[in-house]
Amino acid sequence: MTTDHLTISPGAPVVADVRISGDLGFVLLLHRRNDGLVAEELYYSVRREDGAWERPDHLGGGIVGVEMADPAAVEDALAGVPMSVLSESESLVHTGRDPNGDGGELVRFWALLVSSEVDLIEIERLSPVSPETSTFSGRGVIVPLTLLVLLPGERIRVSAIRGDKTSCTRLGNALDLHNPQQ
Repeated sequence: MTTDHLTISPGAPVVADVRISGDLGFVLLLHRRNDGLVAEELYYSVRREDGAWERPDHLGGGIVGVEMADPAAVEDALAGVPMSVLSESESLVHTGRDPNGDGGELVRFWALLVSSEVDLIEIERLSPVSPETSTFSGRGVIVPLTLLVLLPGERIRVSAIRGDKTSCTRLGNALDLHNPQQ
């Protein structure tokens, strides 16, 4: 599988990735700035009891540093590895998990740059109480950017996979990411 080409035009943001965790939703947007550079913007929203989403809040953003619309530039930035951390940030987010409801939690975010050789990102969620117990999920790679979101106490191991339904090969080293307890 080859990742799709991203067309990033001035004034027209592109959704690079979306993550939903319960009643929290996160979206990573890419846009072309007036100076021609590609930038990322991270937003989040909370789902109300009626199922509708609140107006999104901006969490942060910055210059990407890679021309995402050019597959060769993405591969050059990766320098032979299948995936790497492009950006990392944290923000105080009202998650709704606080029983007092009077504060937010420090949520951590990673944007991973992914090679066109990668078909799937495998995410192993490690249990904080029993490290030998973990759950696996996979996510197909459509564009060369993947958003990961971790709430306090969460730990994951992320692997790049090439393959199809009959055979899979892990590419490179797994990334261990965690968000410590507050």
